[in-house]
Amino acid sequence: MHRTLLLLAPIAVSAACVSAAHANLVFMRGYVNGNQHTILHGFSSMQDMASAATANAHTSLPFSANVAFTADYFFTDGTNYYRTSQTSSGINQIYQYGSNLTNMITGNVISTHNLSQTWSTNDDFWADSEGNFYRNTSSGSGSTSVTRYSSFANLLAGVGTSFNYGLTYGFGDSFWAYGGKFYRTNTNSGNITGIAEYASFQALLDRQVTTTYSAIGSERDMFMTVPGPGAIALLGLAGLLARRRR
Repeated sequence: MHRTLLLLAPIAVSAACVSAAHANLVFMRGYVNGNQHTILHGFSSMQDMASAATANAHTSLPFSANVAFTADYFFTDGTNYYRTSQTSSGINQIYQYGSNLTNMITGNVISTHNLSQTWSTNDDFWADSEGNFYRNTSSGSGSTSVTRYSSFANLLAGVGTSFNYGLTYGFGDSFWAYGGKFYRTNTNSGNITGIAEYASFQALLDRQVTTTYSAIGSERDMFMTVPGPGAIALLGLAGLLARRRR
């Protein structure tokens, strides 16, 4: 899931440059094989990513063995990449991979951070590109509320503000955000049936959907949206930008 390239240096994404960043986003999706994500695909549009048509992918990055377990949550704040780590009692650590996606897919951990408390393995960890981190409170029936943390340090310390969802979001739904927009997969019996887009965090809380994309796949698939210019250049995907400008 989380439930999202190859940057040699961090790409700073501020509110002032979000609109520009939206012009060249890369939509990432990791596909499930057994109990692991094995390949992370990059797409030039949300529609292509949602369709699960891997032939439309512009890049494919293989995960190293024993790195991308589906029980862990992978997420990005638009600059750095993270993964939760857990014991039999729950999620108790977060790995930070820095700004280079290669570190995440090869398991090259830059730093390990202990959480102030152990969270349920059903809780969903994610982030946006404005500096906020999120943890959904989930039960066997789905996500009932979300806690927003204003920094990574506050996430680690458990210092945040809780909000109730208007209704319970489905068990297995994945969440991510970028550039002020928020996304959630619609799941049913372990399968993805669509991806809902929200114009703001408040819209997500109020279940005010802007757009729904038709989607298929496993509820355990991983989703990320990342800034494209540096990622594309470093992946040798300059042709992707050219195709978009035609």
